Amino acid sequence: MSSSEILPLEGVSRVPLDLEERPNIRTCGIGDLPVEILGHIFSMIHSQTISSSMTNFTTSDTVLRLSHVHPLWRETCISVSSLWSHIHIIRASSDEVKRTEMFLERSGTSLLTIEFRARANTIPYTPEANRMIQKLFAACERWKGASFSVQAQSIEQIMIALFGENKTPQLEQKFYFPFLETLSFTSRPESQNRRFFDIFQQKSTPRLHNLVIPNYTTFLPFAFGQITDLTLSKMNKDFPDLSVLCPHLVRLKIGQTFGESNEPTPAHAATTFELPKLETMIVSCSGPGRLWSMLTLPSLRNLALEAITFMPLEHVAILNMLRRSGCGLGLRRLTLAYMDITDVDVMSMLSLMPQLEEFVLHETLLRQQKILTPRLLMVLKLPNTHQDLATTVNDSTFVSPAVTRAHFIPNLAYIELQVYYFPTFGLDLLFDMLSSRAVISSGDHSSLYSTRQASGTLKQIVLRFVLDEVNPPFQIPLELENMVNRLRLVSTSHIQSIVQCGQEWKKEF
Repeated sequence: MSSSEILPLEGVSRVPLDLEERPNIRTCGIGDLPVEILGHIFSMIHSQTISSSMTNFTTSDTVLRLSHVHPLWRETCISVSSLWSHIHIIRASSDEVKRTEMFLERSGTSLLTIEFRARANTIPYTPEANRMIQKLFAACERWKGASFSVQAQSIEQIMIALFGENKTPQLEQKFYFPFLETLSFTSRPESQNRRFFDIFQQKSTPRLHNLVIPNYTTFLPFAFGQITDLTLSKMNKDFPDLSVLCPHLVRLKIGQTFGESNEPTPAHAATTFELPKLETMIVSCSGPGRLWSMLTLPSLRNLALEAITFMPLEHVAILNMLRRSGCGLGLRRLTLAYMDITDVDVMSMLSLMPQLEEFVLHETLLRQQKILTPRLLMVLKLPNTHQDLATTVNDSTFVSPAVTRAHFIPNLAYIELQVYYFPTFGLDLLFDMLSSRAVISSGDHSSLYSTRQASGTLKQIVLRFVLDEVNPPFQIPLELENMVNRLRLVSTSHIQSIVQCGQEWKKEF
């Protein structure tokens, strides 16, 4: 597409303008835009900066720089209070103290998002920093989200700024956060300052539903019945019963689990606890611990297992949890990323998820044995005829027929595969599997895929090929391009294909 061509916006009529109407079209410069539209543009720019965790400056810089470009922009920035509602603190320097006061004033009555992201140097013990902390917490009734990613010493500084040296302050009478929905706390080294969490106890935060505390390993700082989204660092054998602390959990993310599965259960711990409303479970770096034997998840719909590479996955314990919970029929998405797992393990898990709609599988080079094997590809292939079904089921290279039949997951609509590509990889098998499930093109491609009788349900395909580092830079193997082009020709499914060589380059084709 040339630089002069402009694609029509979605939902906008594609009927070309009459030639007589074109001379009457007026251009609209930046000075003609209404304040509401200009403010919305600024908000989009601002939100992109906020979403980046790698910025070396505060998000205050973004809106301030916008306000210095043009008098109209300055007027717009000052008049749109929502642009000043995200207060981002990195160093707590004197400049940031002044900016914080400016943001508090210009944000008006807008709800605030507060983010402390102090680096190695902690929040300084200065009167200016103390005043800034006091003013921020004085506006706590406008807080909507709060994030603290700081050194443990900085937490002590915040407490001193708020309460002086008082070791037992009346915290519940000091602060009230009626609109706070999200609270995130990360401290290095791990801070066990429970006084800080007492500020946010349940009676002070009636709307809090998203809690991120990745550094707390042995206890939850409080029991919040209304929490629906919880992120933790670790779960071990002494971890408390989440069904009592957070009975309304909908999403649970855990960084690590420890403790051997054959260890005796502590006397004070329940054998299992049930989270009846949990729909999403994300586990990274799981050890062979008792996590899966502790949980019963009857409403589970999304299971993600990620970066579990330093030891084999306890797939048998996971299968037992799925059977005990009776949630296999309800599962709609399965993610297996960078794990020490075999193709048979994958097939065993899929056999319990016949209604699966989304499947993500990322291989890891840490394993000598590939996961996406010809056996798994053949099992994932959707049979075209009853004869194909009988052939697949009776193939002696696969697992039992009862298990194989369940692998067909006929409702699969999204698949994402990351493949470590070598010349010996069976691209034809991959093509056959994907084309058997893809939404078939209306064109006549019988010569390309003559056995196809019905259109599949696969609407989106994401393929990531990780190439050997000896592959010539910026060169996509011809056989990969041919396979993807053939797939696009026989299917109307949305196909995204990416190649990567080492860490140096990525290219979409």
